[in-house]
Amino acid sequence: MSDEEKALIRTMKRCNIPTRKIVAVLAYIRGGMDKLPYNKRKVGNYGTTINRELENSDVMEVQQYFEKKQAESPGFCYSMEVDAKNKVRSVFWTDARSRTMYQEYGDFISFDTTFLTNKYNLPFAPFVSISPHGKTYLFACALIVNETTNTFKWLFQQFLAAMGGKAPKSIITDQDKAMESAIKDVFPQATHRTCLFHVMKKAKEQMCRVFQLNQGLYEDFHDIVNNSLTEKEFETLWQTMIETYNVGEVKFFQDMWKTRKKFVPVYFKTKFFPFIQTTARSEGTNALFKKGVGA
Repeated sequence: MSDEEKALIRTMKRCNIPTRKIVAVLAYIRGGMDKLPYNKRKVGNYGTTINRELENSDVMEVQQYFEKKQAESPGFCYSMEVDAKNKVRSVFWTDARSRTMYQEYGDFISFDTTFLTNKYNLPFAPFVSISPHGKTYLFACALIVNETTNTFKWLFQQFLAAMGGKAPKSIITDQDKAMESAIKDVFPQATHRTCLFHVMKKAKEQMCRVFQLNQGLYEDFHDIVNNSLTEKEFETLWQTMIETYNVGEVKFFQDMWKTRKKFVPVYFKTKFFPFIQTTARSEGTNALFKKGVGA
């Protein structure tokens, strides 16, 4: 492996290009796979060595980059959470434009952590909203060490401080007890709603057998959740459904009844959730970031 090839591998590794594609590029340069004097394993081993070097310098480079951005634009803001050994655990950042947009359109946010960065297995956490014209706005981002209540509390506190103490009025997230607990603590006045799509998907997956054994149950369940016009109508029809199909002992239905005010659309008719019932806006933002953050 020549010095030039090593330099090229190093460059491609920094761009998060996978080993198989690196090998393909090297083979193309040499005129074919059979012309390579080394195999994929050797390239992979050299890549591992490079990754170790990068891991040791990544945090320093991130901090240097953030400091540079802050010097160029005083409105840029970032925070790093460190442990007892001064090792960075989580990183939060936002910029001047995002902070300005939040003051205009920050009454509602969508928050989602379902996207994991492949290289470090860190949840990526964007704060997203929607403008009156249906445009998606990104207010802030974070990479967090885990999804515990304490980590979410730290993150929400950084967000609140960066936004001048202005808390959102409405928040939609996936179903996560740690996240819910942190929201209650940091944004006590906000209306918290869970993603309807995730709730219904989980219901279909976990109660597949129950739906199969009770013809018409799924259709009634879906209709009652999505199309009830008043809270009283929903609650009456729900109890009728439970009695009609004799599923009162099914724990999933019991849990859904207890948490109904977190996801059933009719309970949010007077709350500000602009054309939103799911975290699809956040997930769409994840897709845009996937190439840059994944590896």
